Amino acid sequence: MYPNYEINSALVNDEDWENNWKQYYKPLEIGDRLIVVPEWEQCEDSGRVALRLDPGLMFGTGSHATTRMCLERLQCCNIEGKRALDLGCGSGILGIGALLLGGLSCVGCDIDPKAPDVVMDNAALNGIGGDRLEVLAGDIIGDASLRKSLGTGYDIVLANIVSDVIIPLAPLVRGFMAEGAVFITSGIIDGREDEVEAALKNAGFIITEHLHEEEWHCFECR
Repeated sequence: MYPNYEINSALVNDEDWENNWKQYYKPLEIGDRLIVVPEWEQCEDSGRVALRLDPGLMFGTGSHATTRMCLERLQCCNIEGKRALDLGCGSGILGIGALLLGGLSCVGCDIDPKAPDVVMDNAALNGIGGDRLEVLAGDIIGDASLRKSLGTGYDIVLANIVSDVIIPLAPLVRGFMAEGAVFITSGIIDGREDEVEAALKNAGFIITEHLHEEEWHCFECR
């Protein structure tokens, strides 16, 4: 009645799956100014700002459409001397990018407790220390004390997460922002963009840019 199957199993070392992907991760030009360079790769000077990165198991290599769109919009902002907040920072690629593009300081936050160590290791690869970048771990939506500790007055707020987090986050973001600040958010898959747009508008935002790449959307709001 049932076909005969033969099941084989074998033990593999963690490094087999943790590191094999690295052979496919190559320098990647993003926008007009940035090039994301894996820590283990050599890259000739192209006149672009090099953002060196080892994401480990955290999200954010620059190869995903959502990350690229956020970095592209970031390059269009006047970030010189500005303060940035990166919500759901993952590998730290967006916050580090903001600092390399001339930002004064950045605070990152992620629900994954491994994020602070990963982000600060990546910051060190780019000559950035704790005097310019701080990373906290926790639930930004559920933890009011965490939101309070992040403070306010940020000129740029970044959130490359998912729609189910962006929607409840939208009403909270304005509290982090300085007057005239920009909110860049992505991680919005096809079919959810109208829902997220409505949540942003209900939170009082005006959408100034809407990017669509592959099956993903990015909104820039003020």
